[in-house]
Amino acid sequence: MKRSLVRRVLIVEDDTDALDVLRGWLEEQGCTVRSARSGRLALEIGSTFDPEVLITDYSLEGELTGVDVIAELRSRAVKVRCVLVTGVLQNAMLESVNRIDRVPILTKPFDFSRLAELLSAS
Repeated sequence: MKRSLVRRVLIVEDDTDALDVLRGWLEEQGCTVRSARSGRLALEIGSTFDPEVLITDYSLEGELTGVDVIAELRSRAVKVRCVLVTGVLQNAMLESVNRIDRVPILTKPFDFSRLAELLSAS
């Protein structure tokens, strides 16, 4: 039996293929996973699901970015651990990252072993 890295994970990703792969991997690790393609939906889910970890892409459907989602969820639940995933590191994105503290950034495509390290870190 596999030992779960964490129990509850919220994924926010607007690319269906990337979302499916990440969700499948996390479920294989024993995690309970909820997912959203937009920041607004993620915030709705986050208010009832109470995730231990948020994994969010920077670019999302709608007007909110992954940084917006992290900042809002952290204002509601300080203990949520966050991982920001992006395919492109741009100056504007890096500037907005200054709004959040201690959030690792994984560049797509990322290595699942690195994600496992981040999820198991205390």
